[in-house]
Formats: sequence, C-alpha cells, structure tokens
Amino acid sequence: MLQYRNLDWTGMAKALALVTPTYLSAATYGVIGSGREELTPRLVTDFAALLGMDARDLAALTGVDLPELPPPPPTEAADAAALLWEARRLSAAQAQHVADVARSLRTDSQDTHVTEPPGSDTC
Repeated sequence: MLQYRNLDWTGMAKALALVTPTYLSAATYGVIGSGREELTPRLVTDFAALLGMDARDLAALTGVDLPELPPPPPTEAADAAALLWEARRLSAAQAQHVADVARSLRTDSQDTHVTEPPGSDTC
C-alpha cells in the first residue's frame, strides 16, 4: 500500500517520524515488512494514519489485534495521507519541484518548527 504512494523504506521512515509518534530506521521497517519482526498494534495505527485508512480495517487485513480502539489520527497525519495520495502520480521531476517549492516556503519557519526527522538533511 505504501508503494502506491511512492514510499520506499526510507520514505516511509521519514514520513512516519514526521507525522506519528513512531521513529524507527528504514532497515527496521524492512525487517518488519519482510515478516522477520512482528507488526505491533502501534505500528498498525501509525501506518493506517499515513495511509488515510481506519486502523481497525488495517488491523483486520494484517491480522493484528488492536487491544483498544485507537484515537483518531493527528491532523498532520491525515493531511500527509491526503498529500501522499494526491502526489502518487507525479513524475520524479514533478515531485522534486514540489519538494523544492515546499522547502522554499518553509524557510521562515524552520527555526521554530521541527520539519525533518533527527539526522536528516532533506525530506
């Protein structure tokens, strides 16, 4: 599902770190994705937020039991999910242009808002 939004393991790690409480390495997501590590209820909830779908539906698809009803995703996650869905058909050049414009628009706010995951040079 994340590939349909043009996210590889690194893109997924960055996106989840920005809009959910979860910060894991791209390699860790690769291990989870290959089935060598367990998919947790927390990750199901975070993935669902990034995919713009109900966490209960994703839990049913993955076979992960959610011990409690998850809260609604944060606004940032819902906005990111919508943006990822709309941007899925952009070419690499178009996506780069959008990223460049977004970076130029946020230069005034970089001092007051965290916009990159720790250790990241670009989004």
